[in-house]
Amino acid sequence: MRAITKKLRSARMHQQVARLLGAAGLMGGCVLAPAGSTSFAATPLDDAALSAVTGRDGIVLNAHLELNTAADSTNRVSVGFKVAGATSYLVLDKISGTLDMLGLEVKAIAGPGGSTGISDVIQVGLPSFLGFKDFGIRAIAAQADATAPITASMGQIQLSGSAQLQGQVLLWSK
Repeated sequence: MRAITKKLRSARMHQQVARLLGAAGLMGGCVLAPAGSTSFAATPLDDAALSAVTGRDGIVLNAHLELNTAADSTNRVSVGFKVAGATSYLVLDKISGTLDMLGLEVKAIAGPGGSTGISDVIQVGLPSFLGFKDFGIRAIAAQADATAPITASMGQIQLSGSAQLQGQVLLWSK
């Protein structure tokens, strides 16, 4: 089982690298494939076989997200807060851009147990790669009317570039 898992991880890694190089226009006719690589087809499982699946290795999430990337795109998100009878809105105007994320891992692992009382935990491995292209919010405001034009912006958030992360976040119930 470990050998199959290692082959699957290796194949996934090569697919991710090929996808990154292809997106960057660096493929140039070369093909990345591990020597002696094996591919596995999907196999239907009956109820008995499906109940034996444990998912010990967790899941890995990769995403390519494009939000409102057209030049004439207009959008707005507002959240209302009522304080002392008056409603104010946090307004986020023109959320747009492209986000690429590779390698966000989620899995259940055994906690420390013992006197801590923490049995199982959810381990979230930070994504190994984040890429941004004009990703962000063009204007942020607080105002009394959510649909009115923004006259006093508190700024904007724009990200372009990439980041490599490492580390984990552990989550457990109380």
